[in-house]
Order: sequence, then structure tokens, then C-alpha cells
Amino acid sequence: MGYDANEVLTFLADVERTLMGEETDPDRVVTAQKALDVEFSVKLRGFNDEEVDAEIDRLIEMLRHAERRRVTQHENSAGSDVHAARLPGVEPTPASSEYADFGTPEAVDQILRSMTQEKE
Repeated sequence: MGYDANEVLTFLADVERTLMGEETDPDRVVTAQKALDVEFSVKLRGFNDEEVDAEIDRLIEMLRHAERRRVTQHENSAGSDVHAARLPGVEPTPASSEYADFGTPEAVDQILRSMTQEKE
């Protein structure tokens, strides 16, 4: 038994589009809070739930970093103060050097590959 593979892969695709800046629909953009709240169905031959949960924890940090970056870009481009630019439900957290390059396409690809590799 494990997490439904289709649900996990769909969620990961949404996260990837969000991190790459390709998703603009506010209802489809995955925030760190949405990643915290996500729940998957459990099915026979699904993904290992502990491994998926660990990867989602890493993705949450990536999403928080991307959210902070969007806020900073908005502040720089519009000259508005940080309170007006904050995304709803987003708690600022200090940036971690451990995740310095996770916004790159290569890093996102690596995470997605590690999530979808077949475990023996």
C-alpha cells in the first residue's frame, strides 16, 4: 500500500509548473501551505508514503523560497511595501543555503526523478 501514483504525479507536475513560473492561475498555483495540506489516496502498489512525505517537505522549502522571491520581485518592480505584496497564508522563513539552487530546472528535474523512480 502507498500513495496513489497518479495523484502524486499530478501534484508534482503542479508544483513543477509553479516553481518554473509557468502556472499563473491562482487556484492552481501550489503554495507551501497547499503542499502542507495535501492528502493522497492510498492504493495497492502506490508510492512509498514516507519517501513522498520527505520529498514534499523538501518541496515546501522550495515553495517558500519561490514565494519569497516573488514577493521581492513584486516589491522591486512595483515599489510597494512587503505587507501589500505578501501571498495569503504565507509565513516568511529564513532562506537556507541548503536550498540555494533548488529553483533551477535541473534541481526540479532531479527531485521529480527521485520521486518517480521505481523502488525495488
